Amino acid sequence: MVKNYEMVFISPIGPIGINTYDEVINELKFDKKLKKIKPKNIFLKEVCKQLDLYFNKKLSIFDVPFKVSGTKYQAKILKEVARISYGNTITYSEIAKLNETHPRPVGNACRNNPIQLLVPCHRVVGINNIGGFSGEDIKENGDMMFIKRSLLKLEKK
Repeated sequence: MVKNYEMVFISPIGPIGINTYDEVINELKFDKKLKKIKPKNIFLKEVCKQLDLYFNKKLSIFDVPFKVSGTKYQAKILKEVARISYGNTITYSEIAKLNETHPRPVGNACRNNPIQLLVPCHRVVGINNIGGFSGEDIKENGDMMFIKRSLLKLEKK
């Protein structure tokens, strides 16, 4: 089943579905099944512009409001992830240590991230590998792992 989005941005590595509420992004997810939907208002046009700049290596920090959702724990972890700067990575273990928790629940919080790119879970990696992405394990080597590898390569300095 394909989810409905207000706008679908076609990036070089796949379609990104976007939903908002009161000019705040509450969902931004990669989904290869989506077809382009043009922005319908000024806010979504700005989101589109920033995504275009990001994929052309001309923007490293998004300047659009977004809302982190989920459980209190997930929101805490995702706020920590949102602080990881462009071109950098941090391990699940390092985030766990900062938050006095374990790497696995950190990974689960990233898996449930509703606003990929804005909260850059692709920058969270394993100690010995790049880790999974959006619920896909590194061993699966599917669409989401392709996206994670592509985003890390794009941001490489």
